This record gives sequence, structure tokens and C-alpha cells, in this order.
Amino acid sequence: MPVQAMLPDSIMASLPLPNRHCTPPPRWRVAPFEKPAMPSLADGPNPYQSPAAAGQRATHKRYIVMALLGLLAFLTYFDRVSIVRAKTEIKAEFGLEDWQMGLVMGSFWLAYALFELPAGWMGDRFGSRSTLTRIVLAWSLFTALSGSAVGLLSLLSCRFLFGVGEAGAFPNMARVQSRWVPVGSRARASGMLWLMARWGGAFAPLIFGTMMQGIKSPRFQSMMAGVPGLSHLTHMAAWRLGFWISGLLGLLWVAAFWPWFRDHPSEKKSVNEAELELITAGAPPEVKGHTMPRGMWGALLTSRSLWAMGIYYLCGSFGWSFFVSWMDKYFNDVHKVTYKNSEWSVAMPLFFGGITCLVGGALCQALVRRTGWMRWGRAVFPLGGALVAAVAMLAMQWAKTPQQATVLFCVTAIAYDFGQAANWATIIDIGGKYSGTAAGLINMIGNIANAFQPLIATFIFNSIGWNWLFRIYALAFVIAACMWLIIDPRRTFYAGREQTLRASRGDV
Repeated sequence: MPVQAMLPDSIMASLPLPNRHCTPPPRWRVAPFEKPAMPSLADGPNPYQSPAAAGQRATHKRYIVMALLGLLAFLTYFDRVSIVRAKTEIKAEFGLEDWQMGLVMGSFWLAYALFELPAGWMGDRFGSRSTLTRIVLAWSLFTALSGSAVGLLSLLSCRFLFGVGEAGAFPNMARVQSRWVPVGSRARASGMLWLMARWGGAFAPLIFGTMMQGIKSPRFQSMMAGVPGLSHLTHMAAWRLGFWISGLLGLLWVAAFWPWFRDHPSEKKSVNEAELELITAGAPPEVKGHTMPRGMWGALLTSRSLWAMGIYYLCGSFGWSFFVSWMDKYFNDVHKVTYKNSEWSVAMPLFFGGITCLVGGALCQALVRRTGWMRWGRAVFPLGGALVAAVAMLAMQWAKTPQQATVLFCVTAIAYDFGQAANWATIIDIGGKYSGTAAGLINMIGNIANAFQPLIATFIFNSIGWNWLFRIYALAFVIAACMWLIIDPRRTFYAGREQTLRASRGDV
């Protein structure tokens, strides 16, 4: 029986007659299963701008931030790789053997690895502005003091403390990117950052070698001899003065960074509303601030994606660190190319690798934006790149000329760095508002390989030969590639954990 027949006539009379031609209010007109459009993550106009930002052209202060980070990335690799050009003079002056020089180079990476996580946490706790300033001042001091070493122990101490000082530089750069770079632009920005880092390493031997030649030149010697109080510099070894000059470069960066930079764009008066909304569109909530609840450590240390990324960098860095440790020795021992004449061959893999960091970042960003495949749009670059690097490194055992070896080294570096921007953008996305700490964990794990590779490689090429060393590097790249079957950039490591913590405290 119809419901209307069960109601009294008085109630029926009070009800409005149905009108099949009436239309619902506009807010009801949503097609079935249609989701409202979300703001674009691209570095473009925000469709949900506030009235203050409407019609306003965004300022470009974020580009100045990335320029400062690019210079910093260049300096980090320049200062750490310069010793590769000076190690022949250092070994001769102190009477060091290969394994002792391996300890010296590894001491930096060991300290750098051990203090990455604490220094990354410091950025999340106290802010990147103060933390990066402390980092650059500390590493510049110990870079300069490396030029005052009097023997193996003092050189080891200076390089170790240099690593302690520089630890946390890249985790805090990741934290700055998470605050200042729009989500959709992070892959391209990360590519630019790593291009500058690789070029710092590529040009370090060339620049430091030119500095040493200039210091030894009669013109420089006569100029210093005529300056009161500086005449004693003419008696210093060129590599010593080179380290002192390198330390001064960091002070110049701090002088530009500290007065201008702020931890969040909302704290910078010259950032207008349009740029602020452009930067923060699609970013994780509550990205501003310097707190990390204790419960987040459990989420950090149990994240499958972060541990997989850490193993990726552990294995990948083991193979890649050959370029900044023993590549010049390989050319000298196997192909009889002197250290001075191998400078360009040593520089080329890092130079071209830096270019592919930028190209890979741009292509990754375009692929993800076009397809929406955040996970596999990222994964294809580091996964495929590491596999190609493995093949190229394995082929090194058949290189008969220095030119063939240079080409294969370049292919290895190009392929591995093709995925570097995707890796770094993924770390920032998984880390979210705790990206400094997350990147610190990744860099700590990865740089353990950089710390021990120089010493392990010394044992391998002296005992069983260079070919076995290249086979082991190839295996390491294959293991690294497999890690991207686990890594998922679509979720932060603390997704769902914050709500649980708030509920347990009674905050919800």
C-alpha cells in the first residue's frame, strides 16, 4: 500500500505537490561518482587563491632560495673532493701508503654518515637557517685546518671533524625544499640541486689543481713575498694554502645566506600572497614549525620505503664513490695516464652525471604530471638507471684504452644519476614535514658505503685485481635497482601515525 494512502487527508493536504520538472539547487548538481577538481600541484596558478592573492602576480623569492642551495651543493662536493687532486702531494710529504690514504678519505665519510641523522633532526627541531649556518661554518673551519696537518693522525682528525661539520647539509637542504618549493616542481628542483653537487665534484680536481699551480707560480710567490706578514706563505706547500682558500668560500656563502633567508616563506616579507599560496598548494598540513613528536621516531625507523631507499643509497654509493676516490689511480696503474693528465677523464663522469640529474628531474616531473603515476613515474628513472650503470661497470673489464674506460665511466655516472632527482624528490615527499630527519636517515645509511669503500677497494685491487672490483660495483648497482620495487613515494612515513598519537593523548 502506498504511504500516501496511510496518511490522513489533513496531513496530505499540507504536503507540497511533487513537481517532476523542478530542479535541485546548483550545489546538488554533481555527476555520479564525479570528484571535485583538486588544486594543481604544478608550479602554476592556484585555482583556490585567497582574495588577497587573486589577480596578484607571484614573486620569485623561491628561485633565490634554490640558487643559494645550488651554490651550497657545489661547495659541499668541491670541498670534499678537492683532496683527490692533492693526495699525491700529501702522500709524498707524509710518506703515506694507499691504505693509509684510504683511511684519510674514508674518515670524512664515516663522520659524515654518523652525524647525518642528528644533524637532520637539528634542522627539524631548530630550523634550517641556523642549522645550515652552523654546518657551513664548521666544515669551512676544518677544511681550512686540513691545510695545517702535520702528519697522518692530525690529517685524519681534521678530515673526521670536517665530516662531522658537513653532516646534515643535504638533509637540511631537503627540509628547505619541502618548505620553499611547490610539490609539483620538486623533481626538477632536485635535479638542479644535484647537477650543482656533481659539478662541484667534477670541477674540484681541476679548480684545486689550478689553484695549486697558481700558488706555485713565480708571480704569486713574488707578490706574497712583498706583502708584510704574508711572506711566510711562500714557504707553504701549495695544497696547504689551497685548503685555506677553500675554507674561505664557505664564509662568503654564510654572509649571503644568514641575513636574507627565513625558514618558511610566510616569514619572508618580500614573499607575496600569490607566491605563498603557490608554494603551499598541495603541501602536507602543518609544514611550518620545528617540532617532532617522540612517536614519529618509531614511524621513521619502521618505514619500509625509507629503509629501502637507504639500502638503495648504500649500494649505489658503494659503486659511485669510486669516482671520487680511486679513479685517477686506476688510470695511472692500468693505462699509465699520470694524475695530472687524467684530470679531465676524472671530471667527465661527474660533469655529465650532473647534466642527467637535471634532465632526469625534468623528465620525471613531466611524466608524473602527464600520467599521474607517482610511483612508477618516479621508479622508472632510478631503477632503469642503476641497471644500466651495472652493465657499464661490468663492461669495464674489457676496456683496453683510457678512452674506452672514460666512456664506460661516463655511461655509469650518467645512468646512475638519471634517477637522482626522482630519488631526492621521493625522500622529500616521504619525509613530509620531517624531511630533514628522513633525509638524515637515508644519508647516514648511504654514506656508510662511502666511508668504507676506499679501504675495501684498496684491498680488492691490490689483492685480486681491478676487474673483480668492477664486478662487485656492478652487483651493488643491481641490488640498488631492486629497492625501487619496495619504495612508494605516495605516502609519508608518518601517514596515519599522527592521528593515532593525538588520540592516545586525548587531543581529538
